[in-house]
Amino acid sequence: MTYLASPFSNLNQFNRGFGRLVDDRLVDANLAATANHQRWSPRIDIIEADDGFTVMADVPGIAKEDIEINVHRGVLTVKGTRSASNDEHITHRERDSGTFSRQFNLPELADEESVSAKVTNGVLEIKIPKSRKAEPIKITVAGDS
Repeated sequence: MTYLASPFSNLNQFNRGFGRLVDDRLVDANLAATANHQRWSPRIDIIEADDGFTVMADVPGIAKEDIEINVHRGVLTVKGTRSASNDEHITHRERDSGTFSRQFNLPELADEESVSAKVTNGVLEIKIPKSRKAEPIKITVAGDS
């Protein structure tokens, strides 16, 4: 009696090999996180409304004191640090830690002098109002009469 190989045997072999590759990369990421050298980046949304822009960034586990926001020459810079747990009993680590830095070019109509920020439930909200001078001004044309 002859046995035919399953049409899925090659796929199963590929999945096992890929799984080992992913596991090896997770181990490398865990070592980097343990050494606190890992750089990461929070997820960010930018919303434009008629009166301004809002930047929303996911920063759970970061104290407001560990967040730095600067606006200089039309560039918004957001930096922060999330400390890794130093618990010697950690056997598996997936949460990102270390520093991050993000930069965004602001449009000319952004009012750099009035930027404000707050953190609520692990979400950083940066408000960037639009400048009033960006609104169109109607000019009346004077003439001979």
